[in-house]
Amino acid sequence: MPSPPAARPPQLQGVEHTLYLPMIVRAQAALLCPWMDPHDQYARNMLAQTGPIVFAYPTDPATVINILWRTQKIRQIGLDFFERFAHVQGINLGAGLANYFQWLDTGLNHWLDVDLPEVVMLRTQLTPEPVARHEVLADDLRIPGWWERLGLPQQGHHHPLLLIAEGLLMYMRPTEVKAFFEEIGRHAPEGSELLCDFISPLGIGHPSPANRQLSGEAVAFTWGAHNGQEIAGFHARLELLDQHSVCEAWGWCGSWLEMLYSPMTGGPMYGLAHLKISDDL
Repeated sequence: MPSPPAARPPQLQGVEHTLYLPMIVRAQAALLCPWMDPHDQYARNMLAQTGPIVFAYPTDPATVINILWRTQKIRQIGLDFFERFAHVQGINLGAGLANYFQWLDTGLNHWLDVDLPEVVMLRTQLTPEPVARHEVLADDLRIPGWWERLGLPQQGHHHPLLLIAEGLLMYMRPTEVKAFFEEIGRHAPEGSELLCDFISPLGIGHPSPANRQLSGEAVAFTWGAHNGQEIAGFHARLELLDQHSVCEAWGWCGSWLEMLYSPMTGGPMYGLAHLKISDDL
């Protein structure tokens, strides 16, 4: 019996267009960068459903390394978090087509993926129903009040949360980023941890080659931070636990170049901030 035809993915425009890239890179990591392959079966299955059009999306080496490096870091830090808090909830804010729950499922915890309605609709078309303890909800994180609209645990809640924001903030306006962190600082339970990637302000206004749409137009970055401490300054309850740089993936050469340019950049060109929500600051 012949297989049903693959679903044709909608031609998303603007920032939403970029959500295909992490899925493509993770699904094809064994070919693109085998030593950093996350073995993302979810992405592989999704890619098989999208048809040949997705293979026309451009991928440059730097974007491949950035995506696989941050995937590896978020996965490592997430596993450590759930070793300490096996029963609590993880939330991917601006999840796109990613599924970290496949790696971070303890059998006891819960997971929530959040993104725009059109992205959630696309996920529904390309993937089966979420497994037990995994929920997908639609909301616009650029509009303040999303914490309460999603019904997330409040500041006095007795269990911390793991919050992830990857590939999201650099496409938001500075005022939207400020409101985003204020929302988390105001509502997140004590002890919650936040992982968010960021680009250097030097990258603002410049698109990645991989962000060029099939129409030829490019999506430019609109926000950046010099370092994780700058991000922690968005709210009094945010504490920087650690900062990671993609230069780690390039070995000693990458570290040397970052040290050389740090007086000009003030931090990594692309990094991951690991923050904690604390009432003791």
